[in-house]
Amino acid sequence: MENVKAFLSTFMSAVSNCTLYSKEHASVHDLTQKALSQLNEFLQETDSLELMIVGDDLIVNNSPFREPGTQGINLMKRLKRKGLSRVDFLKGITFSELILFVADVSASTQEPKTYAHIRTGVVDVRLGGFGMDGVDFDMESLSGFTSGQVEMVKDVYRGLTPFKKLNIAGLEEIVVNFILTFRREANILRMISPVKSFSEYTYTHATNVAVLSMFQAETLGVRDDLLRDIGISALLHDVGKLFIAKELLEKKEALDENDWDEIRMHPVYGAKYLSTMDGLPHLASVVAFEHHRRFDGKGYPDSALRNKNQHLCSQTVAISDYFDALRSRRPYRKALEIREVLSLMKRDAGGAFNPVLLNNFMRSMHAALSA
Repeated sequence: MENVKAFLSTFMSAVSNCTLYSKEHASVHDLTQKALSQLNEFLQETDSLELMIVGDDLIVNNSPFREPGTQGINLMKRLKRKGLSRVDFLKGITFSELILFVADVSASTQEPKTYAHIRTGVVDVRLGGFGMDGVDFDMESLSGFTSGQVEMVKDVYRGLTPFKKLNIAGLEEIVVNFILTFRREANILRMISPVKSFSEYTYTHATNVAVLSMFQAETLGVRDDLLRDIGISALLHDVGKLFIAKELLEKKEALDENDWDEIRMHPVYGAKYLSTMDGLPHLASVVAFEHHRRFDGKGYPDSALRNKNQHLCSQTVAISDYFDALRSRRPYRKALEIREVLSLMKRDAGGAFNPVLLNNFMRSMHAALSA
């Protein structure tokens, strides 16, 4: 696999230079030509070089690639941020195709084009789905998709302690899957999952809040890295609840004031935990701390930051959090109908919620209900 590692290193060097200059720059041409030679050397013995990203791992022609090197890791990050988890380089690839693909990968907003000898797409190992450009996206059902995402969130959360690091790549994979599904599913209400059991609420709720928050952000024109950061932050907004006794979270009786005092500490626990994690967007700890602070500043936690405005992304997550919480059945109350939830939220415009964001959210929800 040394020839593959050399190709990945040269290819990413070309991408880096293209980011700094342009695809017309001499260094980009030289590096792309070198990468093409390395790739063709590999393709002498096979018809294609198939790269798949599964979690934190790079799979090359169906075999795990144990040491992809720094450039290989950087390539995986680049592809994930563009919504891709598979690239196939086919025998017969030309210099013009490869240099255009270098430019595609280096661009922050541009989606990869279609090439005769480069195929790009997504692999979803849990659902058995695999989509490629020009090929129908194989998804058993949207409910199956969302159930799969809940399981992925559960895997990321499982066994967390104050001393255990988060699986950042796993979070990015979940967010990428959401983005890909937005492109295929117009009705947002088909993408949120019902709570099947009280013990699954934390994971299902995190999944739904991420979907709803990213949906809101997309309708407002947010794209690329910020959309990814919002998705990750929304997935982790309630991570502090993992440091609260399970018996309290699943208590079937009405919570007393002492119970609520402990529950209200979860934003502090979550923000403190996330602030220690390398590789997370700073926004994650901000959202974890602020998602219950309200637009008018009257929420919790009560702190010296009361006069500081709630971050716009925290306001977005707060809307998603409230909506999904009330539409979900809990041990101590029944679920509410969506129109009933929206009516309650409307009364709190300017109080709990940013009225501009809430109006946009409600308009989208009513459109989904009417579809």
